[in-house]
Amino acid sequence: MLKRQSDIFSFLNVKKVKTDPENKMNENHCRAWKPTEPSFESVEQPLIEAKPSCSSKEEMDNLVLPDCWNKKQAFLFTEQYKWLEIREGRLGCKDCSTVQHLGTRAEKHVHVSKEWIAYLVTPNGSNKITRQASLRKKMREHDVSKAHNKIQDLLKESPSRDSVSNFVPKPNNKNIDATVKVFNTVYSLVKCNRPLSDIEGAIELQEEKGVNIGSRLHTRYSATRIAEHIAKEIKMKRFKNIIEENAKICVVVDKTSAVSKKSALVIYLQCAVQSAPSPVMLFVALKELASTMAECIFNTLLSALNDCGFHNEYLKANLIAFCSDGADTVLGRRSGVAVKLLENFPKIVIWHCLNHLLQLSLDDSISEIERVNHFKMFLDKTYSIYHQSNKNQTELEAIAKELELEIIKIGRVLGPRWAACSLQVATAVWRSYPELYRNFSHSSSYSSLAKRLANISFLQDLSLMIDILEEFSLLSTALQSGSTNIQKAQKLVKRTIRALENLKICSGKYESQIEDMIKSDKFKDIPFNKNSKLNTLPRNMLLEHIIQHMNLRLLLERSNDESILSYFDLLEPSAWPHEELTSPWIAGERKLSHLNEILKYEIDLNDFRDFVDNNVKSNNAPIPVTIQKAKKIVNSIAVSSSEAERGFGLMNIICTRVRSSLKVDHISDFMTINFLGKESADWDATPFVKSWLNCNHRLATDTRVRKKSTKIFYENRLALWNLQ
Repeated sequence: MLKRQSDIFSFLNVKKVKTDPENKMNENHCRAWKPTEPSFESVEQPLIEAKPSCSSKEEMDNLVLPDCWNKKQAFLFTEQYKWLEIREGRLGCKDCSTVQHLGTRAEKHVHVSKEWIAYLVTPNGSNKITRQASLRKKMREHDVSKAHNKIQDLLKESPSRDSVSNFVPKPNNKNIDATVKVFNTVYSLVKCNRPLSDIEGAIELQEEKGVNIGSRLHTRYSATRIAEHIAKEIKMKRFKNIIEENAKICVVVDKTSAVSKKSALVIYLQCAVQSAPSPVMLFVALKELASTMAECIFNTLLSALNDCGFHNEYLKANLIAFCSDGADTVLGRRSGVAVKLLENFPKIVIWHCLNHLLQLSLDDSISEIERVNHFKMFLDKTYSIYHQSNKNQTELEAIAKELELEIIKIGRVLGPRWAACSLQVATAVWRSYPELYRNFSHSSSYSSLAKRLANISFLQDLSLMIDILEEFSLLSTALQSGSTNIQKAQKLVKRTIRALENLKICSGKYESQIEDMIKSDKFKDIPFNKNSKLNTLPRNMLLEHIIQHMNLRLLLERSNDESILSYFDLLEPSAWPHEELTSPWIAGERKLSHLNEILKYEIDLNDFRDFVDNNVKSNNAPIPVTIQKAKKIVNSIAVSSSEAERGFGLMNIICTRVRSSLKVDHISDFMTINFLGKESADWDATPFVKSWLNCNHRLATDTRVRKKSTKIFYENRLALWNLQ
């Protein structure tokens, strides 16, 4: 053991080097250090006596080495392996990074190492000696690898390093065109939410029409790989532009458990880019959750963002908000995902989805008034009657087609779904009221329901609930708009509260129609009466409870001035105290610095003063540039997670019973193409085919890929078509 250690130390301290005129060229690479070649005599001499030049010393001082190496060892190994480079403490191969792929020279089981291309080689082991040995082994194995030697041959044959990409043989246009047709077929299937197993029939139809589509990449396995590649390239292009623009982002998440009974996290981001007048909402990923604990959700979220290029440094400088529903594991005040985000990225805005808060305010009001629950139970009973019996469904379809569509396909009223769904069901009951009464009255099993419908109090309760749900639906739809920011959302909430206060004074739209409906021909067969046991809902009490809960949950205004809304109002002249306002606005300038911290963007003080002066004097001067950008950043804060709900809708369309075995990652790829990809008619597959080839994949005309088996049609199947 002592002899072996002495051999290692002597190897690290002394090296026999011979003169090589080719090694006198010193090339500089970005963020990498390559030592200057010292002049050696032809005799053998210790390497330790050869001192590097001043420029090499400066580069070594700024270079981050692996934790098990010193500067002397780094100099030694970069001399031994001329292709070796060090970046941020990791090793890489500058030759493999330059060429990256072998093109048509690739052989079976011969691939260029992705780790050496991307400078991701790190040591393994628990102690310094083991880690040093692991690096020596990795460098030696890469130096003698077949792929690396092929790249070395390419570099020797090519006239310069810049022309290597042109020197690698490229396929002709005929091969590219055939592969483009396969890519177009896969893209069209994904866009139409069709199973990728349909590719064989689509390819066969094109071949029958004489289209040259090659003889490879025609299976569903190849189609899955192509879809993965397309989704990856689309994400890279979209998110690369956002990162280069240094845009501020807001992350929107929501959880679901509908994917093969597994918990999953859907992730979106909303950002303000220069090319778009309004904020853009982009799908990021659908990730499977190993656990529903906050720690797992947080790590999954960060991993998905890092995979898209949003690293922690970028998030610290540009993540300004986080929006989700009110689940405890996400927005919990003690150990939720929001708390962990604040620990890593301070001063971001944590936002509870206003659509969920709106539904919670309605649910709280219903739970506090017992009579509303009786009303809800009756409608739920109506739903269950037609939902659980095929015979009843058939009768319902015959007498009330619209009601069947709304109740059976949407679900129970006043449930966990948003107000718009409950409004559709209640409105369907209102429109099919006479048909429901006839159906219930003809059956002895449902006579109690018929008596309930014949009670005029129930009709009054139904009209009141429709008027309330209509206001909620209008607000819910407005909050889901992409142009709705925090200030506008607060105005919409206040407007809805005023509308509900007006309902306390006068009758609503549907309440005012009751007398005319009873006198109409449609309702003449219903013997309306008043039952003392079934009293009407406490109208004013219900409206008062709803207004109180909306004020409590939805309005941000508090007694103190430290509300987020008070800072955002600095950019809204309509919210300024014009009666007390003087220029310069000292109170506003005091809040401006805190607004800059929230937005992570510096608003020029002179621009703010010009902005104030122009609005005080009612000038039509243009808004200063920094104020315009700050307004865009505020608009990029999502007030609703409704886009995540739409993502769940697409997920359910993709993951049908036929495709229930789809993995979550594959569903995420299909959702990426649907949400971020262009329409099939506008999509150009050629760049994606070229990047596919650069990743060392095969083309549709490649003879090295196994050809799929041909489908055999038996004569008895074709005999019918031969009849004259």
